[in-house]
Amino acid sequence: MNKNLIRYSKPLKDMLNRDVITIVPTAAISEAAYLMMREDIGSLIVVDDQMFPIGIVTDRDLVVSAIAEGKDPEEAIVEEVMTKDVVYVEEDTNILDILSTMSEYSIRRMPVTKDGRLTGIVSVDDLIVVIATELIDLAMAVSSKSKVL
Repeated sequence: MNKNLIRYSKPLKDMLNRDVITIVPTAAISEAAYLMMREDIGSLIVVDDQMFPIGIVTDRDLVVSAIAEGKDPEEAIVEEVMTKDVVYVEEDTNILDILSTMSEYSIRRMPVTKDGRLTGIVSVDDLIVVIATELIDLAMAVSSKSKVL
């Protein structure tokens, strides 16, 4: 890595969404769908009784893995349709590393943990806002120091 490259270092814990809507793996998928509708979100973090993330269920999971396969929304449970290999990051992870991980796994949202326990969630949209703000600040700083000839 180029030693002159400055890496963005604002802590993730200062910008993540701590108001995470969670669900347990034994909940009916109808409950998951209702929570997503009520909260106007596209995913729920599936947690165990100690708040460790054990999966994620998305609106797409509900459609593709449940409804399209004819599962009864009142009988089928979240564990049957959730993504079990959840990719998550720790609160102290660098933003550029988070973006790289999201790109590598083609994901838009990631649970954030501290010592393995869920503390928040971060999305691509959240990171775009932070980076755009930093770019605007940089442009303003550069333009204020530039002299017009």
